[in-house]
Amino acid sequence: MAMNTTNVDPTTLVLKYLGGVALWVFAAFTFLLLPLNVMASDGCFDGDTRAICTVAGQNAVAYVPMVTAPLAGVLGTYGLAAERGRARGLYAVAMGALVAAWVVVSAIAG
Repeated sequence: MAMNTTNVDPTTLVLKYLGGVALWVFAAFTFLLLPLNVMASDGCFDGDTRAICTVAGQNAVAYVPMVTAPLAGVLGTYGLAAERGRARGLYAVAMGALVAAWVVVSAIAG
């Protein structure tokens, strides 16, 4: 799907490019750094009831960012490249999903 650039304002193209770079940098940080929060379980002891001390909590901390980041990157990129009205909102949804991943993982690893 190629973006039609014949009648597009150069400022719009630059803003879309910068938005795409920001999206993928945020997704890369989410994918690479956020799963490291699973190390918060190092301080767990036998019978600890914190969420990070459970298998489900550790799995969520590890896998939520690894699934969210690539999906958000692809969805957000499509939202930037789309020429349809509603599809453009996918960029905001993608950025919101990345922020939500940080909030969820921080709440569990807290």
